[in-house]
Amino acid sequence: MNDLRLAVTLTGNIHTDPGTQVKLGFLVQALSRQFHVVDVVDANLSGLPRLLNALCVIHPNRRIWRERFYKNLSAFDARSRKAGRALSALKGQVDAVLQIGVLFDALRTPIGLPSVIYTDYTAQLSAARPAAGRSPLPPQQRAAWIARERQAFASAAHVFTRAAFVRQSILQDYHLPAEKVSVAGGGLNLPALPELPTRDPQRAPVILFIGKEFHRKGGDVLLQAFSQLQNRFPQARLRLLTHRPPQAADTPPQVEWLPPTWDRAAVARLYAEADVFVLPSLLETWGDVLLEAMAYGLPCVGVSGEAMPEIIQDGQTGRIVPPQDAAALALTLEELLCNPAQRQAMGLAGRQRVETQFTWDHVVQRMAPAILSVLPSPLYFAKGGAPSKA
Repeated sequence: MNDLRLAVTLTGNIHTDPGTQVKLGFLVQALSRQFHVVDVVDANLSGLPRLLNALCVIHPNRRIWRERFYKNLSAFDARSRKAGRALSALKGQVDAVLQIGVLFDALRTPIGLPSVIYTDYTAQLSAARPAAGRSPLPPQQRAAWIARERQAFASAAHVFTRAAFVRQSILQDYHLPAEKVSVAGGGLNLPALPELPTRDPQRAPVILFIGKEFHRKGGDVLLQAFSQLQNRFPQARLRLLTHRPPQAADTPPQVEWLPPTWDRAAVARLYAEADVFVLPSLLETWGDVLLEAMAYGLPCVGVSGEAMPEIIQDGQTGRIVPPQDAAALALTLEELLCNPAQRQAMGLAGRQRVETQFTWDHVVQRMAPAILSVLPSPLYFAKGGAPSKA
């Protein structure tokens, strides 16, 4: 372990909130294996400020309400102040700050500590796809939010992204110099690589979809594609772990609806019982579930245009199809359902890809040189850094 003392800031409690535990807990553990993590600061609002924030952005559509709850200017500022106060109290105890996400700016009030940011998306990218529902602000407020993001990126000594296309957005839309932004990738949100299940190629194939937001994750496109396969594969089943929309009330018995859950044992069983994993998202910031599916030896089908081609190697670990194209998706699924040997080969290749590139230890190892390089020179040298070039 390097003896650098690190404070981590994020939105969510990694000890009490199941979603934060699953999505970020393993990253924090990997950081702790590489550095001395002094504290994990939760910038999320709580108590009366949280209630007031919820009331100020209330909306009859719960999905819109949730987006506005996190993405409004007052909440951004309040989270920034909360994180700043917590970091000020840690001054002298930490050497650097790692901020996860840009729903706040931990160093909006400078406290004399170098900071790095790790993010999976930008507001500018969300604004480019309004139909996905991830950009809830009207134009003027959206511009003000993006300005806050830009200031957070500018104040950071370095910015890490999960995907290369997000790095390009930060370079082009936020005008950061190329040397200040690097791709770190993302890691597997499991405590260990699971044992590979044994799949019977003779049984009826199962297609698996996981995504709380049915429309944004492409569940409607998958339903259309699956309906085109019914005559050819009448025994095939489709399992959807999602919030079932009202318009999807009438679906065939081969379609199984399962409510979203953070029960990891239940989700593990779904991966083990599936033969193909599909995520045809309209907007996808990364694709954690793709890595989980690959870890269980599943071939994955995703869409082009964002992060998925950086995870799925088309033709090797799965397939990439055009977004919002049910016919193309149906043809790809037909190919995979007809060929159990191909599914197995792709699944094994995906598992190897996770093992060699997509654990959180891999991510932190990619981050470490840049984190160490932002330290003041004497401290950097003391911690094993290389002298800078003249």
